[in-house]
Amino acid sequence: MRFLLIHPWASDVAAFNFWVRPLGLYALAEWLWERGGSPVLVDCLSPAQAPGKFPRQPVPTPAPLAGFPRRFARYGIGQEEFDERIRAVGDFDAVLITSAISYWYPGIQWTVDRIRCVTQATPLILGGVYPTLWPDHARVHAGADHVIEGPLETSGGRLARLLGLPADPIRPRTPWYTLGLHDGASYAAIRTARGCPFRCSYCASQRLSMGFEPRPAHSVLSELIALSSRGITDIAFYDDALLVEFQARLLPVLQEVVRRGLRLRFHVPNGMHARFVTPSAAEWMARAGFVTIRLGLETTDPERQRETGGKVTSSEVTMAVGNLIRAGIPSGNIGVYLLLGLPGQRLEEIRQAMAFVGGLGVRPYLAEFSPIPGTREWDRLLAAGTLPAGADPLLTNKTVFVRRYSGHRITDIEDIMNASKNSAILRK
Repeated sequence: MRFLLIHPWASDVAAFNFWVRPLGLYALAEWLWERGGSPVLVDCLSPAQAPGKFPRQPVPTPAPLAGFPRRFARYGIGQEEFDERIRAVGDFDAVLITSAISYWYPGIQWTVDRIRCVTQATPLILGGVYPTLWPDHARVHAGADHVIEGPLETSGGRLARLLGLPADPIRPRTPWYTLGLHDGASYAAIRTARGCPFRCSYCASQRLSMGFEPRPAHSVLSELIALSSRGITDIAFYDDALLVEFQARLLPVLQEVVRRGLRLRFHVPNGMHARFVTPSAAEWMARAGFVTIRLGLETTDPERQRETGGKVTSSEVTMAVGNLIRAGIPSGNIGVYLLLGLPGQRLEEIRQAMAFVGGLGVRPYLAEFSPIPGTREWDRLLAAGTLPAGADPLLTNKTVFVRRYSGHRITDIEDIMNASKNSAILRK
């Protein structure tokens, strides 16, 4: 049986390619192969420069965003190219569509519509983040024949029944990059573990994965070697907790990368836990070729740090930045994430945090807060009546939510965003 896997278009007022790769579909492809299936991938977000902007096509603004002062757009390949890729696949037995960001669901709707225009093949099955966090909305609005909630570990039985596949593997798992799924891009993404051991009040990691599940170091190394042999030069770590258990997990990998002379540039777009950036960890990161480093701080307010999960303190970020710079990583390669728009957060709190990060000689990156169902921050918003009853996922768009529901004037938000960007210019 042949299965068409789709990484759908993005739909937003802004989108940036921070080494975006469909790791969920790669894992699904391996799962299908184990059960006798043959997977084929169509990625609507590739090719695109990374880091860089996706191709953009303005489209009509959805009704829930009426009056919002930003132009809505579809990001990714053109519609004609999408149709051509679908036709080039030939016959297939089912279409499996993933989803990464819930408020990008219009991109899924467009994808479903185009597939039905090109072929009448069924079933169309939707999985990933969106139906896991918004299952009822996805069933009504996505347009798929079936909606699968949760990670593959818990939903695999139902998926196997829908596809007519055996529940258990019938052949050894084969890595995705040997199944013909790599599209020739010079960058890739990898995880050394799934999930996160922390419980931050704004994060849905625990709903999206089966706890914290590290991969064996030899498995991670084998993948890096294979990707390097295919001409890939840039690797983004998608981990939520990359440096947790560093000595046992990542250190052996980095040591082998150095020993083998692999010419790779590593990027960490997700915020690392500063408390684990020890002098030894920083040294090995520098030796192995880490280029883009982001640390998670979110706020310098001690009380809010405790309320949101207690994963970091300001002093730990100071220590981490110092260790990285002393290890030889340029300060311009280091950034610190701060959250903008948390419930009850004052702009002065954000300004103080930006001043703190700037004082360390690195750039603050303002991450606009997006509320996620099932988190403590989501419950606070509902209790306070901040979000309307039955809110559409589009209203949780980070750009939209902060400007509509944070209680701050749009002009003040834009000013503080510009101040964050200008802080990088002043250090150049």
